[in-house]
Amino acid sequence: MGIRRKRKRATQKESGRWAKLGSLLMLAVFGLSLALPFPPSPKIPTPPEPIPELWATPRPGDKLNRGMALSSVLAGRGLDAAQIREITSLLRPYKDPRTLRPGAVMRFSSAPGEEIPNRIGIELNPDSILHFARVAPGWTVRLELVPFVMDTVRISGLIESSLWSARLGGDLDRLGDKEFEELVYALADVFAWKIDFTRDLRRGDAFRIALERKVRPNGSIRSRHFLAIELRNRERVIRAIPITGPDGRFTYYDEDGRSLHGSFLRYPVPYRITSHFTNRRYHPILKRYRKHEGIDYGAPTGTPVEATASGVVTRAGFAGGYGRLVELRHAREIRTRYAHLSAIAAYIRPGVHVNQGEIIGKVGASGLATGPHLHYEFILDGKHRDPLTVQLPEQPSLDRSRMEAFRRDRDKALRLLEGVPIPYDLHVAFAEPSDRDRRPVR
Repeated sequence: MGIRRKRKRATQKESGRWAKLGSLLMLAVFGLSLALPFPPSPKIPTPPEPIPELWATPRPGDKLNRGMALSSVLAGRGLDAAQIREITSLLRPYKDPRTLRPGAVMRFSSAPGEEIPNRIGIELNPDSILHFARVAPGWTVRLELVPFVMDTVRISGLIESSLWSARLGGDLDRLGDKEFEELVYALADVFAWKIDFTRDLRRGDAFRIALERKVRPNGSIRSRHFLAIELRNRERVIRAIPITGPDGRFTYYDEDGRSLHGSFLRYPVPYRITSHFTNRRYHPILKRYRKHEGIDYGAPTGTPVEATASGVVTRAGFAGGYGRLVELRHAREIRTRYAHLSAIAAYIRPGVHVNQGEIIGKVGASGLATGPHLHYEFILDGKHRDPLTVQLPEQPSLDRSRMEAFRRDRDKALRLLEGVPIPYDLHVAFAEPSDRDRRPVR
């Protein structure tokens, strides 16, 4: 029995030694593993932080109304004076806070569980939004340009009583509210040197147009311009093709390269004539007959009045029976007068140069006037002339060196007008081209 106990104790001691050696070996391996460098674990890409929807929680006070300060809107959202100063400072390189347009929308977003916004969007204009984000310890700013898409729209029309009430065809489903009304004024500008739309159009006249637009995501129009226009007025056909000038403006030429732009517009406002040029007209206020040495255009008070030609201001102010008057001096001993204005543009004063089409004042009823209208005079060599019949200077035609390129552009543009869906009656208007115009119309 003693021998067995001795052997058992020896075996137990031997096992204990091996267990201790195993433990020591494991500790050594673990220590060695700590000393060896591990290869870096692959980085898991951090998904970009989603931008909260800026337009999610609008409030009535988030629109900048006339006379309202930017700081008052920000304070109303809980921002303190230091944050308001920082945001205003970040805004200033993009827009003077004092010149933010009335109606500009300011939109806010807050982190979950917080009241004070951590993101702000300010619409600088319809095409750009300035985004502010709160990142400790301050704010960052980013400018977003509103995207747009280009499209081409083709419209046709048959004149029944006026251009404004024409029967339309073509891509009507793509026109926005009041867009055709805006196109009418643009058409009037293109043909202002050739046609008086208040007098010269007749029932059965017709037009076809192709225009290119830049359309914002919300469907509003950023800009547009005509690619080609065809206008049929009685027996004559006038086509207009645009050419971009060095200043980015469009000048329109007929299909033979002759400029459609004259040195003078036929009328300063696109409204109906209420009184013509005559040597004998009964004056409703003076109660006697006398000369009426101009044209009266009936128009609502406040209607913008355009300079019919480039020139220099010689008079600007109140002038007796004329009321508020602007007089311009042009080349070739020509002067034009614009009377009975309700207001004169702030920059208009004697000696100032104005360009054709610039707004010089607004229609009114100042002076001897019974109602709002514009009295327009045309004076040549010191004598009053009828603005509707006087021979107006014309702009030069295209140089011969440019005609080959112009013809290629012209033919490409006019092809856009072929096959335009048109009202049924328009087939009659386009069925019999004049001898001068034998281009097939499809």
